[in-house]
Amino acid sequence: MKRLFTFAVVLTIAAAVSAQMKFTVKGVAAPASKQVMWGSMTVRGAAPQTADVADGKFTITGEGEKGDICVVIDRENRMQSFFVVDAEEITIDMNTDVMTGGELNTKLTEAMQAVIKISEPGGFDKCLEVLKKNKDNCVGAFMLSQIQYGLKYDQLEQLLSEDAPYLKHPLAQGAKKYLESFALRKPGQMFKDLEENDVDGKPHNLSEYVGKGNYVLVDFWASWCGPCMAEMPNVKANYEKYHPKGFEIVGLSFDRDATKWKECIANNGLNWIQLSDLKFWNSIAATTYGIHSIPASILFDPEGKIVDCDLRGERLGQTLAEIYGE
Repeated sequence: MKRLFTFAVVLTIAAAVSAQMKFTVKGVAAPASKQVMWGSMTVRGAAPQTADVADGKFTITGEGEKGDICVVIDRENRMQSFFVVDAEEITIDMNTDVMTGGELNTKLTEAMQAVIKISEPGGFDKCLEVLKKNKDNCVGAFMLSQIQYGLKYDQLEQLLSEDAPYLKHPLAQGAKKYLESFALRKPGQMFKDLEENDVDGKPHNLSEYVGKGNYVLVDFWASWCGPCMAEMPNVKANYEKYHPKGFEIVGLSFDRDATKWKECIANNGLNWIQLSDLKFWNSIAATTYGIHSIPASILFDPEGKIVDCDLRGERLGQTLAEIYGE
């Protein structure tokens, strides 16, 4: 099933470890799988390896430090799962995300079951609960890496200010970097202006829309971004519900192909203000507001002050309901 990580990302945010132990993983994949790719999320520069799948089963052998978290990916069937190096013999079922081995894999199984249901009512709170239960081990760092983009600034700042063992794990480093970029859109700050073009090539300033007496959601997205498009029906539903009450959205796209950007807007009925400089990750939107991952968003109040960030899923609807009423 789809996950929040991609293999390229996890291998670039990792850091070095030592004290190796040998392990064997007996895995179950999709019946149609032919091969899985796996690698450490903890060791910097660890080259991804492969394992053949026969009749839905595979075997992985390797070495790692206890607490090293590894990712297993079946690209063909769009599945991704994880295990912890905590025993000589480990099992993993990619269909159910159940891992066995030592105590850490039991804890990781609970974490993954929570991540799977993160978009359900109360799902995010359950993930946060699991994180707090695992501040003394690597599973806490893993969960932080999974939910960091859904945390409010104050929540993330508090979690990172604690002197807890999980914060020393390499997987917590991404959250620390995210907090640094988050500071550029910390709630309470006034908006920063920027200029980008609309679909007709006409330049517009963000100040034409923000700080004009309405709540405005600035949505950072791209037509090529799968998670962005998965979230778009939720954004659209909230726009249609609350726009009659004054709610506005400004889409700032990280596209680089103007044709695909415009087609995506038209085909999906994204009928709010859409701007882009078509500069991909070099977009002025990224540098102005510290955006390193999309989808992302900022909610501004009628005066142009930041109210909240990265509202998605049920949090967006809940926040707007508090502002406008059901």
